[in-house]
Amino acid sequence: MTDEAPEVRSPATPAGTAPAWMPVISELELDAELRSLACRFTVPRDLAVLEGHFPGLPVVPGIMQVGWAAELARAHLLVTGRCTGIATAKFRRLLLPGMQVDASLDGGSRPGQLQFSFQSGGDVVSAGRLLFGGSGD
Repeated sequence: MTDEAPEVRSPATPAGTAPAWMPVISELELDAELRSLACRFTVPRDLAVLEGHFPGLPVVPGIMQVGWAAELARAHLLVTGRCTGIATAKFRRLLLPGMQVDASLDGGSRPGQLQFSFQSGGDVVSAGRLLFGGSGD
């Protein structure tokens, strides 16, 4: 188990080759012109990171949520390069295995940045702004 952020390797992850730590995405609505997307996913119950975070009450770590947002944005070309930092992030509710999440990503408002929001049951679970740059290697 490591506390490091999941590494995002490729700028566009082809369908069927998403990293094992990514949830299965459904109901994806992509606006390539505005560089935004909305989608839905269910938090997997078998994520390895849940084993130690925390015993008796598995919670999806914030860094995993950031990793999901970054990988989704890169896979759908909302941003380029690699994630170089977190400008802001707020984790308002616990994200638990089995929860259904509505994700909203916006890579078009500010170049080199990504706004993300994860909601469940109409409540914001997490939101933030990520910074991107470099070659993506």
